[in-house]
Amino acid sequence: MDSLLRRLLRLHLSRSPGLWLLTAGLTLLLGLGTLRVERALDLMSLLPTEHPAVRANLEAGVGQQELLWLVAEGGEADLEARRAWAEGLVDRLLQEGNLPLNGLVAEGRLSDPVPVPGPGGLSPWPALLAVGAIAEGDAAVSRLTTETLYTLAPAWLGDRLAPLNDPDGLRRRLEATARALASPEPLPAALARLDPLGLRDLAPQNGEGMAKARELGRAFTLRMRTGYLETKDGRFVMLPLVASFPASEVKATTRALVWLGRGGAGPLPATASLREVEAALGPQADRAFPLQATGAHAITAWESHRLTGEVLLSLALSFILIGLVYWLGFRTLAGYGFVMVPLLVGMFWALGLTGWMLGRVNLMAAGFGAVLLGVGDDVGILLFSRYREERRAGRPKPRALRAALLGTGPGVVAGALATALAFLALAFAPFPGIRDLGLTTGLGLLACLAATFLVLPPLLMALDHGRGTFAPGPPAPLPHRRAWAPWAALVLLVLALAGAPRTRWEEDLRRFRAQGNPALTLQERLTKNLGASLQPLAIQIPLDDPDRLPARWNKLSPILREAGLPVPDWKTLDPELRHVLGSETWRHQVMEAAAKAGLDPAGLEGPLSALAAAAADPGQPVRALQSLLPRAAQPLEGSHRWNLWESLRRRGKPAPLAPALTVPIRLDEASLTRLTPVVEAAGGRFVGTQPLFRVVKGIARDAVREAVLLALAGIFAVIAWFGRSLRFACLALVPLLASQAGALGALGWGGEPLTFLSLMAIPIALGVSVDTAFNLLHRARGEADAPQRVARVNAVCAGTTLAGFGGMVFSGYRGLRGLGLACLGGVALALLLTQWLLPVLLEKWPLETKPPEKK
Repeated sequence: MDSLLRRLLRLHLSRSPGLWLLTAGLTLLLGLGTLRVERALDLMSLLPTEHPAVRANLEAGVGQQELLWLVAEGGEADLEARRAWAEGLVDRLLQEGNLPLNGLVAEGRLSDPVPVPGPGGLSPWPALLAVGAIAEGDAAVSRLTTETLYTLAPAWLGDRLAPLNDPDGLRRRLEATARALASPEPLPAALARLDPLGLRDLAPQNGEGMAKARELGRAFTLRMRTGYLETKDGRFVMLPLVASFPASEVKATTRALVWLGRGGAGPLPATASLREVEAALGPQADRAFPLQATGAHAITAWESHRLTGEVLLSLALSFILIGLVYWLGFRTLAGYGFVMVPLLVGMFWALGLTGWMLGRVNLMAAGFGAVLLGVGDDVGILLFSRYREERRAGRPKPRALRAALLGTGPGVVAGALATALAFLALAFAPFPGIRDLGLTTGLGLLACLAATFLVLPPLLMALDHGRGTFAPGPPAPLPHRRAWAPWAALVLLVLALAGAPRTRWEEDLRRFRAQGNPALTLQERLTKNLGASLQPLAIQIPLDDPDRLPARWNKLSPILREAGLPVPDWKTLDPELRHVLGSETWRHQVMEAAAKAGLDPAGLEGPLSALAAAAADPGQPVRALQSLLPRAAQPLEGSHRWNLWESLRRRGKPAPLAPALTVPIRLDEASLTRLTPVVEAAGGRFVGTQPLFRVVKGIARDAVREAVLLALAGIFAVIAWFGRSLRFACLALVPLLASQAGALGALGWGGEPLTFLSLMAIPIALGVSVDTAFNLLHRARGEADAPQRVARVNAVCAGTTLAGFGGMVFSGYRGLRGLGLACLGGVALALLLTQWLLPVLLEKWPLETKPPEKK
């Protein structure tokens, strides 16, 4: 370390232009990386997409192709106007996207969504178009519905299909169908088209499943329209749209919302802001009522825009607070620029490194600017303070720079390396949010360290004219030690330890949400009015062994019926009945009987073939459901640019998941929480937004524990390498352990929960508390009065760190607010013990001394 700093000193004194060229080259190279940084300020960016349980949720469409809801709220007076708006927008989207009105493609299955006006646009929901077409008697949809129902009939009815083997009974059923089709009543005719063999009469009319179905139908609060939904009380008209981009694509969401609010005419706007979205969704000349938006896309877009503004405001506030702390500590702002210029260069380098290394900044790494402001300036403050001290003592500039680099530099470098390693250790965590935070902040601290050692010395040599703050003068009086200070430090430590047990753990990732999000508020209101969440939810049953599917289904069906879902048991057919229904002879008999009853035999070809195939192959019902409910193929990792980190990892594609039957369902959150362990014990699992967050809880908990252990290991490695004595290590651990007590105690007494984001204050406080401790302990090796000499500069360093995190305390984002409060508590307590308790311990157990540096 000493030899490296000596070489750097010689370069600054003899070849300063070369270092300026090196600095300019690095700035240019890393500046290109800043253009690559993308915002990924959504919960999906935190997910470990390689984990099988997370992949199952993502492949089911969570966060990838969820619905974007446009909602028009009002009363009876404007209901017709709101309906006209929804119908007009659906018609425009259908015409421009060439999507059939019934939502089907030529092959007779549900269409894939067709985005309008093109890639990056939106599409009507084909499933809802198909449901609306049933009521209108669309032939293709009726045919698809009939064939699907007849495919499911053997599993649904089992041996109740035995009357179909009776020729007389079959003839009477077909004659009843002919009479119903000729009836002027629309409902009997529609039922006859959907069920020509009258299989509905074979279902148990008084069974539990049928009772649940009737109850659910009465409680259903929505009316199905062509392409949109309407609550039965007319309060909400809701238009669900399928986005052709993931919810994390915030720019695409804002452009689409502006386009929709303006009527969906023309191309998408090139750019859009949150203010333009609010204006477009407000009342217009041709639309007197406002629109509201919700769903994962709208929630994420609002949060991302708001969080970006809060991060920038937090940085600006931190700059002001750091300047105030600097003035209070040194009673001058003359050196503020000397510290800030290298720091800003380092932060610019840090952003460029992030662009090349990761290409994005996610939610947990969004506050790294505050960390760099609060921690990265410590290097400049310590070096500038020592240089200024030497200059005021009358020493020439080269000697002053030598004392700063060789006398203070080793401790500064060791502290900065310990802090950076505490973050870089997080890069090995399996949780992407923690990993990105570690890489972004760790590399940023190294960039600030390098920028300060490269930029600050030339600035000092060029701008120091021996006047003002650098003019020779009497040394500042050393502060007197107060007898009560060590006891006060111990009392604060006890208070922090008492507050730590009051901290409650909040593991729900949805608590990361910012307050006042109108899209999230609307979603909660609709959930309360509809009795079920708008978030996607489905149940998955593994298909690794198709023969076990009926048994697995029958374990789950009573559970779901108990929750209010009309799910029947999976029945098995008698082998003889299966043979009859699957035979060509039986089908010919039915066709002949249909012709005698006055029906068109060709119309029965599809339903009879579906019934025969399902009778012969028990796996056919599963394939029918899967074809009816296709899953959109979306990339799990998103469309990120090339980055160095992913190329270094070079991991192959994960193994494909085992096939599973995915069936969408509606459940309230309380029922979902209660049924999840029961369903998993029966061999199934829930997938969707809420189940995904539940899975991530356990993954993140383990990842945070590993991250903290890795951070501790990194710090201990630096302590062992730099301290090289057991006594040094024990003294350095005092502020480290105090920082942990302070972080948890601040949350406990402040009433803020410990979340996955605020838990990152533990490694942050660990790293930050090392700086001031190392500066004191390093100088204590060669200076008897080191505690008095470094007291002021250590206080300024810690004060600027507190100011850097102080801006986050005022954030409306609960996760950032808790992180800022925990960091404040940890850093403040570590500083007080360093200032008030460590000097007493050094007097009792002094470190080995080194000969003073030659001047």
